[in-house]
Amino acid sequence: MKKYILKSLLVLFVANISFAQTTATDFITDDCNGVSHDLFDELENGNVVVIAWVMPCVPCATYSLPAYSAVQSFSSSHPGQVHFYMADDYANTACATLMNWGNNYNMPNSTFFSSSAVNMNGYGTAGMPKVVVLGGLDHHIYFNENDNKINFSDVQIAIDSALNNFIASNIELESAFKLNI
Repeated sequence: MKKYILKSLLVLFVANISFAQTTATDFITDDCNGVSHDLFDELENGNVVVIAWVMPCVPCATYSLPAYSAVQSFSSSHPGQVHFYMADDYANTACATLMNWGNNYNMPNSTFFSSSAVNMNGYGTAGMPKVVVLGGLDHHIYFNENDNKINFSDVQIAIDSALNNFIASNIELESAFKLNI
């Protein structure tokens, strides 16, 4: 009986990994300043987008801040290319409240969203905070974690991977284009 249960759990685990989402969920919506954002356009233009969903609450700041800091660590080496989006978890917090909360917790260089279009349901397990790192022509998910699994080095590695894979993808496209000519 124990072998049957273990085998069943193993099969479920492998199936879960096999079918885990690896592609971002697109959205087109306005941020809290009224600026329109198209996620897939951002990614296809070589940008990396880090989204942190928050309530806002104190633990949300504790675990979102390392992701924010990882984004900021690329501000000199990749200016304007790595973006931190802070989204209200269920779009039921006023923009002013969300922005004040982010600024109070030292995350002022965020793009704030309180829009149901920026939805965490496309990224597996909901929970506050939730952080994803998205990038590339294929809209790949490089990082997708909740709570205490969010840390500076893992987010930084994911951002670096997204940036490097975009460059590699562009080189491959350029080579294929030259071959066709």
